[in-house]
Amino acid sequence: MRRDDVEVIKVEVPKALAERFRKYVAEKYGLRRGSLTKAIVDLMEEKLAEARKPTTDTVDHIVGLGLESDYLWSGEDLVEALRKRAHVLGGR
Repeated sequence: MRRDDVEVIKVEVPKALAERFRKYVAEKYGLRRGSLTKAIVDLMEEKLAEARKPTTDTVDHIVGLGLESDYLWSGEDLVEALRKRAHVLGGR
């Protein structure tokens, strides 16, 4: 990586978290120079990749599941409807 392709990002984190992260980096990446940078870059890339993935935890997905099921919603609270459905299917 060329020096002009690099940006320094300075952040403040809780001391205990920094110590735990350094320990994690040492165990996973070793004690080589640049290990901390490599670990942070890897985590950033991983999180950004996750953010680009379509999520199934959207309202559209939930509505779609409702439409696919045989449950007849009677206007009750959604949480109560889901609890009843889970109970009918042998859930808690």
